[in-house]
Amino acid sequence: MAKAQVPPTDATGLNVEALSRAPGYAQDELDKVESLSADLPFIEHMTQVMPVPDFVFGGGMLLLIVLVHAAGMRLLTDRFESRLQSLSALKSTWRPDMLLGAVVLLMLLLHLFEIWVWSAALVYSGLVADWRAAGFFAANTYTTVGYGNFVLPDGWHMLAPIIAMSGLFTFGWTGSVLVEIVRRCQEVKMSAVKAKLAKARQMSHGDKDPKP
Repeated sequence: MAKAQVPPTDATGLNVEALSRAPGYAQDELDKVESLSADLPFIEHMTQVMPVPDFVFGGGMLLLIVLVHAAGMRLLTDRFESRLQSLSALKSTWRPDMLLGAVVLLMLLLHLFEIWVWSAALVYSGLVADWRAAGFFAANTYTTVGYGNFVLPDGWHMLAPIIAMSGLFTFGWTGSVLVEIVRRCQEVKMSAVKAKLAKARQMSHGDKDPKP
């Protein structure tokens, strides 16, 4: 007597049976897989252009540099405003120039400190072993002068453009603030010149007045 055949109960048989019962569902799942695979080349190309480590490390450092620059510029402009108010009362024509020179020097020191921060990041991350080489590379890239003869290790080449972008951001910020500072200093100087001219005219008119 022949035995009755038992339907397959393994996982493959169940999957085939499920697919036969719900062809629409299976087609939807297949479409999702195909769409995902179609997106993978784009993501792969993006990561080749901007590797994730470069983006994470460089982006974090760029944000830090901008915050450092913001804090430095805030302290600098606050000090400048306080000093300029006192100079306005003195009616001096040369003290505003001295204040402008001090502001430019502080701006230079702020940018040099930001270059040092980049250099420290390169050294402590292990990308560059020598502080002098790290400083040379960070300074040349930060100022967008060029790389020189030094290049980062393989896999970290996109970090250099991010360093350059941080320099563009901060130098643009410094330039706009410097224009306003020069304008304010010039206003104080012109006010002092006008006050001296008015005083000289008053004295000259006083000498011409007839004596009683």
